[in-house]
Amino acid sequence: MSCWSENYHFIKEVYDFRVEEMNKWMDALEESSKKLITNKVYTSREFRRMRDQFRYQCKNLKREEVKQWLHDMLKLLNQKSDQSLEAEKKRLEALHQRHIEMLPGIEENMRKVDVYSRCYQYVDDITPLVKLLEELRRKSTEEIHPDSTEHVASFIENQEAVIAKIEEKRGEFAQLIKRGEKLAGQADCPDFLKEQVKGLSELFKDSEEKAKKKLETLKRNETAWKEFEDGKVNIVNLLDQADEKLRNIRKLFDPKAGAEDVALRLEIAAKTRGANEACLKKLMGNVEIICGICSADKKEEVLKTIAGFEERNKVLDKTDERIAKLKKYTEDLQAFVDKKDASMAWLQQGEDMLNELLKFPGEDKSDEKLLMTVKMQKNMETQLNTLAWLVTESERLLGGKSNSIAEAHMLDVQKIKVKLEELNQKLTDVCGDISEDLHHWADYQAELKVFQPWLTQCEERIKGGLKKPNSLIEAQEMQKSVIEFDADIKSRLASLDKMTETVSKMTQHDKADREITECRDRRQAAETVCCEWVQRMEKLVKQWEELSNTVTEVQGWVAAAAKVADDPEADVVDGTLNKLKTYFAEKQKLVQAL
Repeated sequence: MSCWSENYHFIKEVYDFRVEEMNKWMDALEESSKKLITNKVYTSREFRRMRDQFRYQCKNLKREEVKQWLHDMLKLLNQKSDQSLEAEKKRLEALHQRHIEMLPGIEENMRKVDVYSRCYQYVDDITPLVKLLEELRRKSTEEIHPDSTEHVASFIENQEAVIAKIEEKRGEFAQLIKRGEKLAGQADCPDFLKEQVKGLSELFKDSEEKAKKKLETLKRNETAWKEFEDGKVNIVNLLDQADEKLRNIRKLFDPKAGAEDVALRLEIAAKTRGANEACLKKLMGNVEIICGICSADKKEEVLKTIAGFEERNKVLDKTDERIAKLKKYTEDLQAFVDKKDASMAWLQQGEDMLNELLKFPGEDKSDEKLLMTVKMQKNMETQLNTLAWLVTESERLLGGKSNSIAEAHMLDVQKIKVKLEELNQKLTDVCGDISEDLHHWADYQAELKVFQPWLTQCEERIKGGLKKPNSLIEAQEMQKSVIEFDADIKSRLASLDKMTETVSKMTQHDKADREITECRDRRQAAETVCCEWVQRMEKLVKQWEELSNTVTEVQGWVAAAAKVADDPEADVVDGTLNKLKTYFAEKQKLVQAL
């Protein structure tokens, strides 16, 4: 005990220092545990530094001499009963208890730190692959502007190298994913590891997809460039051919051959348009693909090239327009030839008609001769109009054309003109003698065309007869109508007289005389019937009016007698009634006779 007493101050200093250091170690250890066992993500370098410090602290805390010193000091203090040491006993016991309680937690934290350490090591191990994949993805997404087939081929080669590199790393990627999933399956695995595993998987997949997509885009662009170059050659050839076809469109002066030529050209034009438009459409599709990634200057150049092709392709519209005009010309030429041939055929018919007119029999068929002359004149007028049209059309369609067929058509028109003028002169000479007859004949025909329909209507009315009236008013209206009908029939006699006077001025008018005589007889027959109708209606209306007056008279008597309450004389009444019966019976007989 003398040693304790003699060295108390020194021992006390050592004791205080050690207690203080013990508390600092345990405070630092707890702080280190909190920093390490957390969701915060450190860099690998930061984590290793904190991990090494934690392990060193744990090593000091677990040393046997520390444990022994705490035990000895606690035992020594327990042997003392001095009241002044009670506080130190409690302080040392609390320190000892804290040390005992911290050891299990520290061991658990050391195990967790080991897991975290493996996770951070995993992150370090995948970092080179992540950087590589990010670089490959960047290459797959960076903008490129290939301006030719050679440029595209170079980019394709580079992109295939990118895909090959990704494929080369597939095994390493699979191993790292498997290792990461195993680590992530541990109970104390930090959350950031799962995110790292998921991020690596998504990065690899995204890099691969973007690389393949870019390669596909480049290959499609390469195909578009090749097809564009070939298509330019094809469209130029097609456009040259279309220009040549347009230059070769010529008029044919044979309408049959012209129609066949137009049909063939329409068919060729349709096929040419189909081929040109299909080629241009394909070129436009290629240009759309090319312009998707090429440079702005190349895009402007390519679009300008396409615009030039589209402008040249307007030759198809010009061809269609030229063929449409050619078709119209051929149709007009066919109409011209048809009328020319018809006129040439009529020349012989006209000559035959003129000869027949000159040989026509005399007086007994003068009307027929007149009709034939009128018909001949009308035909001649039509042919002269046709000749004028043929002359105009021949100049429009064939004038100035140095072609044997065109010259033949022109010669035919000249022949028609000479022959037709000759026939017209002969017809004029023949018609000079009967020109006045033609004038009177026309006047007569005009009157006859009005008279004959009226006569037919008149006969139809007479055929229908008179209807039986049901009242005096109706009978009076019928009488008025019959009188007007009779007046109309009588007035028509003047028209017949006018026709008679007109035909009498003609040199030959036998047929007209017969027609007028027939019309006179029919009108006279109608007038006879109508006169009889007028007499019947006058008699009927008169009888009916007397009957009506008598009835009115009787009604007046009856009304007067009723007022004075006196009956009229029987003789007067009987006489009036007998008169009524007589009038009524007579009226009925006249009605039945209609």
